[in-house]
Amino acid sequence: MTDADAAAPRPIPLPTSRRAGQVSFRFYWAHHFPAPPDWTVPSPVRRPYATLWLVLRGELQIQTPGGPRLAGPGTLVAWPPDSDRRAANHTAESVILYTAAFDLRVWGDVDFFRLYRVPTLHHAPDFAPLAQPFSALVDELSVSEGAVSLEAEGWARVLVGRWLGRLEAAGELRPAADADERLTAVLAAVEADLTAAWSLQRLADMMRLSKVRMREVFVRGVGLPPMRYIALRRLARARSLLADTELTCAEIAERCGFHDPGYFSRTFHRTVGMQPLAYRERARFRPEQE
Repeated sequence: MTDADAAAPRPIPLPTSRRAGQVSFRFYWAHHFPAPPDWTVPSPVRRPYATLWLVLRGELQIQTPGGPRLAGPGTLVAWPPDSDRRAANHTAESVILYTAAFDLRVWGDVDFFRLYRVPTLHHAPDFAPLAQPFSALVDELSVSEGAVSLEAEGWARVLVGRWLGRLEAAGELRPAADADERLTAVLAAVEADLTAAWSLQRLADMMRLSKVRMREVFVRGVGLPPMRYIALRRLARARSLLADTELTCAEIAERCGFHDPGYFSRTFHRTVGMQPLAYRERARFRPEQE
C-alpha cells in the first residue's frame, strides 16, 4: 500500500444515489432568482435545511471553506443545513439562478450532511439535465401557488437524485471528515436487521469500543443515544407496515423487533400518540370522491 492509498478515505457503507431507497427526502420550495448587480447574501445567513443553487447566467462570488471562489454558468452551489451562506454579485450584470431547499435523511433520522462531505461548488458543463427538473419544479409551484404538490416533489427528487448521481460519478461524494466508519457500518447493520436483539454491548463489540465510548460516538454522529435511535427506526418500519400491508399488529411487532405485542402497542402509542390500529385507519383514510 502506498502513502497515497493510506491517506485516501476508505469506502463506508453509506447509501448514495444507487441506493436511494435508504435516503428520505423532504422538499420545501424552489425559485427562479435574478441576483442584480451589487447583490449580496446578508452575512451570516443560516437555514435549518439544505439549499441547492444552479447558476444559469452570470457569475457569483461564493465563500467556501477554502476561500472565495467564482460560480459561473453550470455551477451547482450546495449549502448544508446550518452553514454560513455568503455570496455576492460583483459584476455589472444580473446573475440568473435556480434555488431549491430540501432535507435529506439517511436511514430515516440521520442528516445526510453529517455523513457525507458535499463540495460547496460542483461545475457541470452539460447542465441541461439539471436545469430541466429545476424549470419543471418552478413551473409546477407557480401553478400550485407555492403549494408542494406531488408533481413538484417528484421533480425535486429528480433534481436532487441527478445532482447526487453526478457527485458520485465524479468521486466528489465522500465520507464527512468526522464520519466514523465503524458507526456507519453499525447503522447499516441495524437497518438491515431491525429484528435482531440489539444491545449496548453488541453495538460496542461491533465497533470495538467500550459501551461509554460507543455511546459518545453514536450521539456525536447520529444525534441520538443508540437504543433510542434503534427504537425510532423500528417504529418507522412499523408505521410503514401498518399503512401498506395487511399484517396484524402482532406480526408487525415481530417484524420490527418488538417481541411483546403489548409492549409494541404501548411504545407506539407513547411515541406516535395513537394506537397502531388507529394509525392504520388514519394512514389509509381517503376522502370520498364526488
